[in-house]
Amino acid sequence: MNEIKKDAVFICSTGRTGTQFFGKMLSSKIEDCYSIHEPGALWLSRPYEWGKKRKRFGFFKMSIGQFMPKHSMFKLSADRATGRIGDEKARRYVYYQRKEFVESIDESLYVESNAHLFGVLDLIDEIFTNCNFIYIVRDPRTWLRSALNTKEYVLYSLIDWRVFKASLRAIDYPDDPYYNRWKQMSKFERFAWYYNKVNSFVFDKMPGRKNFRVFKYEELFKSSTREKNFREMLDFAITFNHDKQYDFRIKEQTLDKKVHSGSKKGQLPHWRDWSNEMAGIVEEHCGQWMEKFGYGQEEEWQRKL
Repeated sequence: MNEIKKDAVFICSTGRTGTQFFGKMLSSKIEDCYSIHEPGALWLSRPYEWGKKRKRFGFFKMSIGQFMPKHSMFKLSADRATGRIGDEKARRYVYYQRKEFVESIDESLYVESNAHLFGVLDLIDEIFTNCNFIYIVRDPRTWLRSALNTKEYVLYSLIDWRVFKASLRAIDYPDDPYYNRWKQMSKFERFAWYYNKVNSFVFDKMPGRKNFRVFKYEELFKSSTREKNFREMLDFAITFNHDKQYDFRIKEQTLDKKVHSGSKKGQLPHWRDWSNEMAGIVEEHCGQWMEKFGYGQEEEWQRKL
């Protein structure tokens, strides 16, 4: 069995939940830690990063390899989640993508913050012998606004070409209730569908594991007790079944240092300004998650439904 023995923490979500913050900030907050956001992923809006990543991961992986599950975590997750790749091959590809990179790191603790992990999250601890998982959930209403108003979010955009099959779509699932409706669905509804599909995939496979915990985005970044909540998250993340201890330091003002892509303000307004139809779409696709995590309890929202 191929194994990676370095201590590791994997932070995953639907995206737009502070994943860049975790990847860029935790190296300086946790002792003997190397943290990174989406290693080996190509961001078309950040061509200035390409040269550095090419040197680290190689030209092929940072070009043609981005569309191959053996080289791209984004593609691998999509292929495994849709059944195009089975578990055995997916395990091999996770190992292949991370083995050399992770073992080249001097620090004892590896932290990867990566929304692209969702499709293989349940396979990772078969490869990493000491790892913990953090999954961040966010109110689907604010998630939709953030995702649709963000320039760098390419999901279902003009450059998210179907031929590459790198994003989940209802037409990937013949038994999906929206299979025949997909082409008529608005981008707003497609995003709501995606939010549900990713969460459904993760929560079908991960709950019940002792090394898996769920935290709410709002409690980590918006709550009056956010520093306490953040410390609780880090306490869980760095606790392993061995004697080595990792110290961390975090100050509340650190949580104000947002690290995210630019937004197109005003394209999608606050949910209070949504139509009843839009509210109904969110309830249809995301209602189970709103109920599970306590979102959507406002009287104003309930009236829209």
